[in-house]
Amino acid sequence: MKLTRLAACGASTLALVAACVGTATPAGATSGSCTARYEPKTYPSGYVVNTVHYCDSWLKAPVYGRTLISQHSWMYAGSNWYTCQIQDRGHQNPVTHNADGSANQNDWWLFTLADEGTDGGPGYWGYLPATYIVQGNNWQRVPDLPNC
Repeated sequence: MKLTRLAACGASTLALVAACVGTATPAGATSGSCTARYEPKTYPSGYVVNTVHYCDSWLKAPVYGRTLISQHSWMYAGSNWYTCQIQDRGHQNPVTHNADGSANQNDWWLFTLADEGTDGGPGYWGYLPATYIVQGNNWQRVPDLPNC
């Protein structure tokens, strides 16, 4: 589903295609599973999770707050860690598109600490749409990432 992403960059000329290549397929991206690592993280509530899962995102992705309605942060493209995922059939992910024009659609959300706030400050804890993750398929959970 998420291996060819040049169309999402809006590439309409050769120069734009060249600019998008760096975000189209992250280094080491596969269509398989995310990679688990022992790397303790502390939630804002004080709860500590010992294992995170590194998954590849193909483009800078929005991160949403608890209600999944408003974006408050950004996650840079590449290999990033996530603690778990939730499914919310009432809140679909933003639709992304592959180079061939096919759509990526999902209602799974990955919990993480974002890289950057939309205000330019540090990122916040929140949910990243699964449509930005290389691993996974339409309307399916991201493989090997536990439920929240």
